[in-house]
Amino acid sequence: MNNRSLTRKILYILLIVGLLLPLFYLGRPPIGGSGKIAELRSRYSIGQADLGKLDPTSESMKLATLGMRGIASTILWLRADYFKEEKYFDRFSATLNQIALLQPHFISVWQHQAHNLSYNVSPEFEDYRQRYEWVKKGIDYLVKGTKFNTRKPILQYELGHYVGNKLGKADEKLQYRDLFRNDKEFHKYFVEEGLNAVSDDSLGPDRKPDNWLVGKQWFEEAYKLVQEGIPIKKSAHLLYSYAPLWQMYHGEAIEDEGVLDERAKFVWEKAGREWKEFGNRELGGTGSVAVTLRSLEIAKQSLIDLKTKFEGLTQSVRDKVTESKKTKVPEAKLAAFDKADADRSVQERMTASEVAMLIEPTYQELASELPREQRGEALELATDLRGAEEYYRTTNSLRDQVNYSYWEVRALAEQQQMMVDARRLMFEANQLIDVADIKGSVEKFEGSFVRWDKVFRYYPVVMTEDVGGEVLKAIERYRKLSDEELDDRFVLYEFMRFRRGYDADYLDFNVEQTLSNWKSAALDLGTPEDFFSTDLSEAYKKAVDKKTQPTEEPSPGETKPVEAPEGQVGGQIPSGNRPPPLENPGR
Repeated sequence: MNNRSLTRKILYILLIVGLLLPLFYLGRPPIGGSGKIAELRSRYSIGQADLGKLDPTSESMKLATLGMRGIASTILWLRADYFKEEKYFDRFSATLNQIALLQPHFISVWQHQAHNLSYNVSPEFEDYRQRYEWVKKGIDYLVKGTKFNTRKPILQYELGHYVGNKLGKADEKLQYRDLFRNDKEFHKYFVEEGLNAVSDDSLGPDRKPDNWLVGKQWFEEAYKLVQEGIPIKKSAHLLYSYAPLWQMYHGEAIEDEGVLDERAKFVWEKAGREWKEFGNRELGGTGSVAVTLRSLEIAKQSLIDLKTKFEGLTQSVRDKVTESKKTKVPEAKLAAFDKADADRSVQERMTASEVAMLIEPTYQELASELPREQRGEALELATDLRGAEEYYRTTNSLRDQVNYSYWEVRALAEQQQMMVDARRLMFEANQLIDVADIKGSVEKFEGSFVRWDKVFRYYPVVMTEDVGGEVLKAIERYRKLSDEELDDRFVLYEFMRFRRGYDADYLDFNVEQTLSNWKSAALDLGTPEDFFSTDLSEAYKKAVDKKTQPTEEPSPGETKPVEAPEGQVGGQIPSGNRPPPLENPGR
C-alpha cells in the first residue's frame, strides 16, 4: 500500500514538473530567451507594462495587484462621475488617467472619457480659452490612447473628428482655430507623438497648422493601419470620405476668414482632386464586384444595355405572362386598374399602383416562357441584369450617403473666379457694415449678387445647403441697408423663389441630387447652359407657386395664406412646413 502511495506521489511530481517546463519556456523574457507569450503581448500590444504608474498607496493599486483590475476600474469610474457632477474637474481628469492605466486596452474608456473632457466639461467654463484647454485635454487623452493601442485605427479616426470638427464647427470656431494656429506647444506635442503637425500638408495659407488639415492627417494615419489589414468598424465609403471632406471644410473656413484669392482656389482644386480619387477608390460592393462611386454613369449605361437586350429577347412572351398574372388579381382591383387615371379616386390610384406591381413579370418568369433554344441565353441575361441592378442601386445609395454629387460640383464651382469674386465682395460688404459705410456696403453687395446669379445659373446645386443660406442672409442685410423692396427686377429674384420652396420643403425630396446631376455637355468647355432657362427650373418654380399661392377661399375660421411681399425671402407658410426664421443679420 505504502509503495503504491509513494509511486503515485512521484508520478504527480513528475507531471507537475512536466507542466512547468513548457510554461517556463513560453513565459521567458523576450530578450535572451524564447519568450513566446511576451512576444505575443508585444506584437499585439496587450501587455500591462504601465500598471506600475498607478499610485502605489491607492486602493486601486491594492485591488489591481490582487487580480481585480475590473473592480478597481469600476470604483474609479464611479469616482470620476462624482468628481464630474461636483465640478472637481482637475480630480476628474486625474481619475480618468488612472482608469486608462488600469484598463489601457479597453477602447471604450478612451472614447467615452475623451468625449467627456472635450464636449461635456469644456462648456462648463465661460472663458473660451479655458474651454479650449479642456478640448485639448480630450484630444490629449485620445493621443495617449493611441500609444497603448498602436494597432487600433479607431482612435486615430476619433482624433481626426476631434481636431477637425470640435475645433472647426463649434460656436467658438473662430477663436478655437486662432488659438490652435498659434499653439506651438500643442503642435510640438503632436510631433513628439508621431504626427507631423508642422508639415506642409498641415499648414494653412498663413503657414501655420490648420485644425482641419491636422485632423485630416489623423484620418490618414487611420487609413494606413486599415490598409495593413487591421479592421475598423466603419463603412469604407464613410471612412474614406472624411479626409477629402476635411480639405473642403478647410476651404470653407479660410474663405469665411477672408482668404479669397488664388490660395482659396488652390485649396478647392486640391479638394476636388482628392474627392475624385475617393470616387475612384474600390469600396465594398455587391458579391465579388467592388463599387466605385464615380462608376455610376457606366453602371447606368450597362443596366440600360442589358435591359434593352433582355426586353428585345422576351418581348414576344411579355403580354402572355402579364395576362396570366392578371387572372390571379381580384376583379375589384382590376376594375380600378383598367380605369383612366383622371377617373380614379385617390384609393383607386393606390390600388392601380398595387396591381401594376403584381402583374409585372419577373425576369425568371419571362425567360421560362421562351422556347428551349432561347431560354438559356435569357436566363443568363436575367442573372446579369439582376447583378447590374444591384450594383447600380448600391452605387447610388453609397453616393447619396456621402452626398457625392453635391461635393463634386461644389469643389468645381469654388475653383471658378466668379465664385471667388462673389465671396470676396460679400465679405467686404459685411466688413463695411461694421464701420458704418452704408453706401460702400450696398455697392459691394450689388456687385456680389451679380456674380452669385452667374454662379447659381451654372452650378445650381450651390443654391442649396450652407452657401445658399449665406447668400440669403446677405440679401436680407442688403434689403435693410437699401430700404428697397426686391421685386422681379432684382438680380437674385429667381434664386429667392427657389429658396422659398426649398426652405419650406416644397420641392421633391431628392432636389440636391437632381441639381448636382444637372449639367450640360458644354460644362467642361466653359459654356454651361443657363439653369434658370431650363424646363427643370420652370418645374421647380411651378411647384413653389402651387404650394404658396391660395387656390380657393378659406372656410370660416381658417387663415388665408398670404403671398410673400416682394423682397421677402419667405411668405406665410402652413404650420409644420414653415422654415426657421432668418438669423439676426447683425454681425
